[in-house]
Amino acid sequence: MGAFNLNFLLCTSLLVASTFGELSASIQDSLDVKGQVIPLVLLAEAPVSVGTSFGSILKTDAPKATTVLDLSELKTAVSLTEALEFAPGVDIRSRGPWGIQSDISIRGGSFEQTALLVNGVRWSAPHTGHHLMNVPIDPEDLGHVEIVRSGSGAMAGAGAFAGSVHLQTPTGDVSNGGTAAVEIGSFGWKRFRLHADMKASNSIQRFSLSRAETDGHVNNSDAQITRAMWVSDWKKGAEQWKLMLALEDKAFGAQNFYTSTYPDQYETTQAAIAQLNWEKTGLNWRASVAAHGRYHRDRFELYREGTGWYQSTEDGFYVRNPLGSMAEADTAGLYAPGTSWYTGANQHRSLTAAVNGKFQWFLDQSAWTFSADVREEIIHSNRLGSAVEGAPEMYPRADQRTNVDALVSWRGHSESGRLVASVTSGVNVNSRFGMNYLPSADIRYRLGVDQGVVIFASAGRSVRHPSFTDLYYNVGGAQGSEDLLSEWADQAEAGGRWAPQQGRFVLEATGFIRRGRNLIDWIKYDQSVPAVDVYQAANLSSVDFYGGDVAATYRWDASLLRSARISYAWVEADRIAQDFTSSYVLDFLNTKLDLVTDWSLPLDVNAGVRYSMQQRNQPFERVSGNATFHLLSLSLERAWGEQNQIRTAIRMNNALDEQYLDIGQVVQPGRHYRFSLIFDLKSED
Repeated sequence: MGAFNLNFLLCTSLLVASTFGELSASIQDSLDVKGQVIPLVLLAEAPVSVGTSFGSILKTDAPKATTVLDLSELKTAVSLTEALEFAPGVDIRSRGPWGIQSDISIRGGSFEQTALLVNGVRWSAPHTGHHLMNVPIDPEDLGHVEIVRSGSGAMAGAGAFAGSVHLQTPTGDVSNGGTAAVEIGSFGWKRFRLHADMKASNSIQRFSLSRAETDGHVNNSDAQITRAMWVSDWKKGAEQWKLMLALEDKAFGAQNFYTSTYPDQYETTQAAIAQLNWEKTGLNWRASVAAHGRYHRDRFELYREGTGWYQSTEDGFYVRNPLGSMAEADTAGLYAPGTSWYTGANQHRSLTAAVNGKFQWFLDQSAWTFSADVREEIIHSNRLGSAVEGAPEMYPRADQRTNVDALVSWRGHSESGRLVASVTSGVNVNSRFGMNYLPSADIRYRLGVDQGVVIFASAGRSVRHPSFTDLYYNVGGAQGSEDLLSEWADQAEAGGRWAPQQGRFVLEATGFIRRGRNLIDWIKYDQSVPAVDVYQAANLSSVDFYGGDVAATYRWDASLLRSARISYAWVEADRIAQDFTSSYVLDFLNTKLDLVTDWSLPLDVNAGVRYSMQQRNQPFERVSGNATFHLLSLSLERAWGEQNQIRTAIRMNNALDEQYLDIGQVVQPGRHYRFSLIFDLKSED
């Protein structure tokens, strides 16, 4: 405890002395224009980050600790999680590079406790939160990314337990044209991407298609990823519409992904998204409606099947002869000679269908918000759910549930605008887990003659329901429980923000406490009896998390160093694992220090330096890798031609060649490179 507080104070002093500030809300293409001042811009509407506000507000007015990633942090990444790796207070736990599979944790929360919203609509993965980040969107197709480091159950719904990530596709004007990109890199990395923008009288069409593959950095880590997306924006008077159709297909070797007992795993996933948003603004009101559908299919092989791997025998075993010798690996004899408990791949398909609406009524110094989200979550599987008579042979089991999130919120401000406060009464009703009341409140006050200092505080309750995997999975040493209760937490946060110099410099510091109850974990009791030597889904009675973070960014006019952000976050829990091993709840990031800089070098070269120091609280003994590790990413980019129509880029990840593990025994790649060639195809008109 003392060491953490000392580090926190030292880092705070460093931040103040270095005069960097958190101005990551500067989001526009002109970031690449040398010498141009980039001011603060308004955030797109995001309920989880700005409370009940329908309209856009300045980042400096957010009543919660909020970070926004701009184009400079998105354009050199090939996956969203690669960009989030260096975000303040965010823990990206990867099972493979380049977005093959990653979990997102915020402030010590588990991977199931972070909500994902896209264009204001919450996406959910009821099968398992491991698939939440199977997002069929390339980072280059995003306008910006908001990260809220606090639970927002009333505003974002079930799942926004410890924090939330909000993705926004571009909403600004475009020119007819597009891009074509080709990449090659370490471990047989290859990527091809096409993107096109088309503008009509009152509509904008955006298309993108990408294909990536790698041979993998270790045995059984090869992967292929294909994404396709179409986004259509159009306006008609005061009405705005946005339609999104997106697809993603992944296939990857999953070496040690979920268990090291059976390391040779393999998985394929497919995701299909359809979403329609409508919004209309009146004289003193605003309304929006959205419809969302997400289909997800997963095939998981605990023993990878195929030539050179495991193959099914006539008597029902899966056998591998990797060396061409008499020494064979098979599924027989693991528990009893001559029998096999493994009958083949896990097959799952899930469907989420949601409709939500919101209405806000503006008065002179206040506003009322009414909102509701109704969603049906369905799974068909050969492992999860209850047996269904007459069901297809591939999916003999199924389950479904209905979830409703609703709120009424009041937001008011003083005549001077210095004081803004909101009170929200939210409720979550689930057809299986009953009703939870989710109140919340926040307040913001501006100090000083120039109102450059902002103090803010918020408090509220969040809830998360067990996934279908938590409830039913019972294969290979893991045992779910249908008796699980929903987990919930009361949390509070307070902080301050200083933004002098017209927003070029912003310094933010916050502290928080989250009191979790009935927290869902997969635990193994410290017993030597083989019959109970399994990981079981269980509710932990209570765990309190507390900590803080401080972040700062500064942007310079015409300067060698264009921008810099430095941040420090620390988290602790009031409980340790006693008589059991925790897989998720007590396996969290204790300390994280991030530094992100962008440079304008001679010869019109743009450079980026990303650094992250991470120290993890792991409740089990590490087999390999460093408990504290340092990640360094370097990138260079230059435009060529009279109209800068050709760009070349190189990015090196893990430049220090660290040996580290994000989760379990999944070895992360050492130093690796990626080279890109991008052609900008612009229309002549």
